[in-house]
Amino acid sequence: MKKLLSHILLATKILFYTFSVFLMLVVLFSFTTGPFWIYHWLGTSVSDYKFKPEYIIIMGGAGHPSESSLMRSWYAARSWHTYPQATVIITQPSAVCVRPEFSDAWAIRNDLVMRGVDSTAILLEIKGRNTRQEAMEVINIVPDARNKGCLIITAPEHMRRAVLTFRKMGFKQVGGESTFNASGPVDLDYKDGQLGGNTVPLPDVGGSVQLRYQFWNHLRYQVICYRELAGLMWYKVKGWI
Repeated sequence: MKKLLSHILLATKILFYTFSVFLMLVVLFSFTTGPFWIYHWLGTSVSDYKFKPEYIIIMGGAGHPSESSLMRSWYAARSWHTYPQATVIITQPSAVCVRPEFSDAWAIRNDLVMRGVDSTAILLEIKGRNTRQEAMEVINIVPDARNKGCLIITAPEHMRRAVLTFRKMGFKQVGGESTFNASGPVDLDYKDGQLGGNTVPLPDVGGSVQLRYQFWNHLRYQVICYRELAGLMWYKVKGWI
């Protein structure tokens, strides 16, 4: 019994120290530009296209309104105005019991119409529950899409997996527009002492955009990218990409 407990204690210590080292590396990596470039690579590595899209496919995201759905509808509307001959397909899962006009897919459709997209050029795909199933359902709705130019609209971290999944499903021409956020053009530096409030023995961080914003963004990018890299490995093992 004592031997078993000692083994458990040793394993616990190894896990604790391993996790501590990993956490320290994650924090240190957040002070570099590495996390952004991983994020950028996921969003751009396979997204280039030189064809004129005949289908603009908005991949499913969070409910509407949300950052993911609003960003995707904004990018999709911009792409449609560039290629107004294209048909827009919204792939957004909805509950079977929900009437179409009360679904998130319909709300995204309304958002596109508000942005000037022709309502007759919009199709809804509400059955797909993951990227592969969404690609399968697109084929069910428009079988000829596999032989047409398809432009995928999705989050940067999801773009590589989405494009590779559609190609694996037999789509001949697939590119993408990743929904990258725009950085603010304004200088955000300030002086703590000029804003009043309590005087505390802490460094003035007003001039450090790296500490106030970039570190936290890069920390978030790591969480997003590591999750997506795990998803890519799973899709590879399953033979979906």
